[in-house]
Amino acid sequence: MSSSPVLRPGRFPAIVFAVLASFLALNFFPSSARAAGVVPPVTGELYSYEGTLNLGDLQSDAGVSAGITDLNGSRLIKIDFPVLKGYPGVNFPVPKEGWDLSGYAGIGIAVHNPGTDPVAVTLKVDNPPTDDPNPANSEVATVAPGATQTVKVVFGKSFGQPGYALDRSRVIRVKLFVQALKKPTTIIVAKPIAFKSAAAASAPAAPEAPTKPYITSSTSPKNHTVPYGQEWLLVKDWTFGNKRADATIRNKGQLDQEFYFRYIYDGAKLDILSTYWSYHRDYPEGDPRSLHVFGDDTLTLKGRIPPGGGLHRRGIESGMLRSKIPFVPGMYVEMRCKVTKGVGSWPNFWINPGIQYENGTFSKLPWPPEIDIFEFFGFRNQATPRTFESNVQTNKKPEKYGMPYDIFSVFRKGHYTPGMDFSEEFHVFALDWQENRPVWLLDGRPIKQTYYEWNAPAAHILICNSLGIEFAKDDMKLMTADESNWDFVIDYIRVWKHPGVVIPSTVVPEGTP
Repeated sequence: MSSSPVLRPGRFPAIVFAVLASFLALNFFPSSARAAGVVPPVTGELYSYEGTLNLGDLQSDAGVSAGITDLNGSRLIKIDFPVLKGYPGVNFPVPKEGWDLSGYAGIGIAVHNPGTDPVAVTLKVDNPPTDDPNPANSEVATVAPGATQTVKVVFGKSFGQPGYALDRSRVIRVKLFVQALKKPTTIIVAKPIAFKSAAAASAPAAPEAPTKPYITSSTSPKNHTVPYGQEWLLVKDWTFGNKRADATIRNKGQLDQEFYFRYIYDGAKLDILSTYWSYHRDYPEGDPRSLHVFGDDTLTLKGRIPPGGGLHRRGIESGMLRSKIPFVPGMYVEMRCKVTKGVGSWPNFWINPGIQYENGTFSKLPWPPEIDIFEFFGFRNQATPRTFESNVQTNKKPEKYGMPYDIFSVFRKGHYTPGMDFSEEFHVFALDWQENRPVWLLDGRPIKQTYYEWNAPAAHILICNSLGIEFAKDDMKLMTADESNWDFVIDYIRVWKHPGVVIPSTVVPEGTP
């Protein structure tokens, strides 16, 4: 499909273009798409997404990301556009047979513009290829800042004029795109709805205007029993602070009951990995060397250079957390935090296989896999933490440890740069561990879903303030001993599960030697 509103054959003779279009229609579109399509529900809804964070059915153009946002109590689709050439947009899912909209006059989508500049939004509805160079109807609407407007395609018309005689029984594509972007842009859209009358009164209802524009930063929710925008069963509420009223962990003693402070390997005494310099310690409550410091309403994993230390392997001490509770598919974890910054900083939040039993023994401890909820790499060109990675780690051996592939993703070449400085404001990072289909979320909206079969024991949750990146030694020449950059500040970590999910016991299984 062309990325422009009107396909143009250019210098090709019309007969050549017609033959090519007929060939494509016969050979590349399934016969079911050429037959009458699926009749939508009586409401005319062409896409429903309530109660799910999986937007994988939306086909976004490269660079365009979509998520679900709440707008005055309604769950709507939020679409973010970077500055791109052409006409970036999203295709709404269509049955493989196409839609049969014979009883309808057109399709409309309500669009809200939360930005400060007008946005030209186009809705395009396609038939399968024919000898016509553009077998589609389109309409554009310029949505003013803060306004909500319904973009409506009336079948048989394009841009307010008589257009292609669309075969309503064979609608194979519904696309929404924007034009002439000069800066990153966001729109909020309702469902695409087929309407039976071209009169304005029959158009789909527009969402109410929000009280304020969409904000990427998050707030700390007062209700601890639900994750950001969902309703699951709360398993653990680790809300930190020594003065806040809603805190559940106020001191190091309470922290010790829920977390370990070394990796699970080497009898749970491994305090450093070969990939970075800092090693992990857990000094007692009140010790001035403490690396797990409680503030009024936070817990900070510190990074410090001890006496005799420096910018080299084992020259830095830093804090980490390893959850005692196992983590399995069907569970959900989120953390609201501000990360470290500067060259050499490597804050990370991940899950790793293995259970430490209460008697000090362990389950099997294979590696890989692991699931990285986030990793910020403080390379010389990323000293400010704006870019992060979220992956399934198979140690470059997918043939041995499983082949992950993305269902949908806003990441490009493994990286996501939404633009904000994650060391300046709190943001909520989450993993919805749907079995074989984990979903990553940022500030309550999905940013990636990957297919991956976890063939390993139950996992545990890790939050590590890693400092000094061993495999980037040239970059580390620019690292400075500025401890003020090395605070990994956590508001809360919370864990939920779906009803029916069984969390493995940490009591050693019977019969285990």
